[in-house]
Formats: sequence, C-alpha cells, structure tokens
Amino acid sequence: MRFILSLLVLVLLLTALPAPAVQAQAPVQQMRAFWVDSLNPGFHNHPQVDELVANVKRAGANTIIVQVRRHGDAWYNNAIEPRAADPRLAPAAEFDPLGYLLARAHEEGLRVHAWLVVSVVCRTSDRLWGHPDHVCTAHGPRAQGTARWTTATYAGQQVGDFDFGHPEAIIHTERVVEHLLRAYPALDGIHWDYIRFGGQSYGYNQVSVERFNRATGRPLNSRPAPGDPAWSQWRRDRVTELARRLYIRSKAIKPSIEVSAAAITWGSLGNDGNWGRSSAYSTVFQDWPAWLAEGIIDVAIPMHYFAEGVPRSREWYDGWLAFDRANTGRRTIVAGIGSWLNTPEQNISQVARALTPDEQGRVLSGVAFFSYAGAFAGSNDASRRAFMDQLRATVFAQPARAPDWPWIVAPTAGHLQGMAAIDGVLTPDARVTLIHEGAWLRDLTASADGWFGAVELPPGSYTVVVTHQERQHTWHNVVVRPGLVTSL
Repeated sequence: MRFILSLLVLVLLLTALPAPAVQAQAPVQQMRAFWVDSLNPGFHNHPQVDELVANVKRAGANTIIVQVRRHGDAWYNNAIEPRAADPRLAPAAEFDPLGYLLARAHEEGLRVHAWLVVSVVCRTSDRLWGHPDHVCTAHGPRAQGTARWTTATYAGQQVGDFDFGHPEAIIHTERVVEHLLRAYPALDGIHWDYIRFGGQSYGYNQVSVERFNRATGRPLNSRPAPGDPAWSQWRRDRVTELARRLYIRSKAIKPSIEVSAAAITWGSLGNDGNWGRSSAYSTVFQDWPAWLAEGIIDVAIPMHYFAEGVPRSREWYDGWLAFDRANTGRRTIVAGIGSWLNTPEQNISQVARALTPDEQGRVLSGVAFFSYAGAFAGSNDASRRAFMDQLRATVFAQPARAPDWPWIVAPTAGHLQGMAAIDGVLTPDARVTLIHEGAWLRDLTASADGWFGAVELPPGSYTVVVTHQERQHTWHNVVVRPGLVTSL
C-alpha cells in the first residue's frame, strides 16, 4: 500500500511540472539568406569565410548566396574562366573561396548557392580586360561579325553584355554552369543574376537581328524598332530559352540542385497590377512569373530594394509582396530585401511583412538580404554582428531550416532534353512533337543549335517526332522518370 501511495505522489509531481515548450521552438522550413557579393569583404580569405559563417549562423539564417562569377571571371579555383584578379583575394595556391566556404558552411548546417552574373561579362575597367582566356578578348564588343557574342543598342553602341540571341553566348554560359556543378558537387544551389537585357534599346547583336528577320520573314538587312512587339517578344523568348536550358542542364547533372534567379521589380506595378507594363517584362525582357509557371526556376528572389522610410517606396514594397504571393506558379518565391537602404528596425519590419500570410493564407518561402556587406544602412563589422543578434531575437527567433522543396524531394514529374536531328544531321528550328502514352502532349521548337527541352512532364513512355520541311525522324521508347532529366 505504501508503494502505491508513493507511486501516486510521483505521478502527481510529474504531471504538475510545466510541459516543455517544444512546439514553439520547432524549426520551420523557411529560407533565410544573405547575398554575399565579391566587391566587398566576405569570402576573400579564410578568416572572412569563418566570420561569414559565424554571422549567418548567429542570425538564425541558413543560406549563403555567394557571388562566384562577376564579369566573366571565377571566384573559385576549378573553373573554365580565369580566376578573379582582385588583389584582396588570397592566392589560389592557398585558398579556394568556394571550396572552403562549402566545407565551413556545411559543418554548421548552412546551405551554399553559387551566384553567377549571367549577361554582364565585359567591362574595360576590369583587371582581366584583355586576358587571353577571358571570353571578351575573342568574343566581346571589339570582335567582328559572328565572333562578337555581346549585344549592341539600337543606335549602334557596342555593349559588353552577352546577347542571348547569339547561340554561342548561350552555349558558353551552359559550359560555365556545367563545369561549376561538376567541379563542386557539394553545391546546394545555383543562382542567376542579370539574366536579362540591359534595357529596351538593347539586343541588337548582328546574329540575333538576322535570326529574328528570318523567323519573321523580314528583309535580312532590316532593323526592328526597340518597341516593336514582335521584336520585344523575340528578345523575351531568348532570355526564357536561356533560363530553360540552364535549368535542364543543371538538373541533368544534379537533380537536387536548387535553381534560383534574382528578379527585377523596379518601381510600381500600378494600381491594376498589370505585369505587361512592368519594367521586367517590357524593358529588360525578364518574364520571371512565366518561369515560375513553367517550372524553369525553383525559386524567384525578387529584388524588392525599397527604402522603408519613403512612403512611396514602402507602398511599392507592399504592392510587390502582394504580387509575389499571388504568382508563385509551380514553384516558390523568396522576398529580396534591400537591407543597405534601411535601419535595422526598418529591415526587421520589412522581413516581418514579407513572412506574414495574406488573407487567403498565401505565404512566401523566406527572405534574402542584399547584402551581407550592407546588412543595414551604415553597418560595419561590429554593428553587423549586433544586427545578427537582433534578427535572432526578433523575426528569426523561431529556428528555421532551409526548405526541402516538394517538387525536388518528392517529384511527380520529369524533364526531357535532346538535340533535334533528321537522318543524323542536327536540325535547328525543327518542330519537336511529344507523344505521351500514345496521345499528343505538346510541340516544341528546337533552338538554333538543335537543342530542345521541356520540364514538368508526366512520367511514362514517349515518342519524340522531329519534323522539318516535311522530313521527319522518330525516336521510340523514350522514358521520362520523376525528378530526372531524360537526355536524348
């Protein structure tokens, strides 16, 4: 009897103890990222990388988006483009910026995304200008004819940005990405920046204009006006083609790689939210909501660089957040914050609003700060550490792990790519018909080099028919599997 009474007392004492607050501290899936640019200290040597990793961990963040390509250079050692020549960068013999960052970040449970500036490659102020291995030496603004892969304005000014109406510019970019992913298989993600044209008057590479004229039946020596709707769509399609190709090429090497893009959100969408009048769509030809709808990026990170203390900018910021929540498509959106424009408190306010669901319960998947170097207006090393503590105590108080996107970890659809050929001869601009389980699914158009590709295809057996000028060739028994790229 005494034993039973003692047991009852023990039970009562245990039940009287407060329950641990496990639920409140359970990690959420939410990307909390910092863009780390190459111009500022952050990953130029071992101590900077150690400090970077410690600060990101200190903030309760989980993702580092590190700039490994600025202007056709490589801020990593194993590259097909020349290594960056910045004197602040520790020598290659003793330091691989990306390799060391990957090792240190993964030790702390952080993810690393390689950030590549895609279109901007040639600047005469760069230390690598004229380097024999730099792409701009043979294919930049000073090259002639088809050897020039860079763009020009309507007025004829040569510009040192790749023009993706030139097939070789796309092929070179693919090579850079494929080599990077194979050289650094531990990468968690890859991030496109400047995947666009510089403005409405850009895109007048000779090869691109001639391709457009052939495709539209115009005289080969004609020159479309910058605002010509067909010409605008042509340039928009070329940027989308690049995004599609890079996505499929990346997934073919590493199916789990996260592909993201820095997306333009200049100014206001207006009261009617008309996407067609946005700067991204109509000025730089970056139709990123369409990329999300198709599934050729995993994450869009719109660059909402707006000063919180300016009423008009604050209104624009909130308007874009509403647009984001309504336009995630097949994928997801993480809000980019222009942290260098704001005080710590203003940044925290913007983060809180970005992470708040709307009335329909739609919520964004996280935030990214631009940038680590400019964590807030006027920040320095010491105040940045204090700001990391402030984030951890407020908007990042609940632990978070980087999301495992369902279409990556539990895919239900697959991808396909190939080179269109008839009788063994590559066939540019061919029509490619996909027949799934005996039923027509869709038609594609091969690129100028014969490449074609499609994402989010239902799994199963396919027949692929290539047609050009009444000739055709058929492949049988092509199988598409969930989460994988089938390459013909």
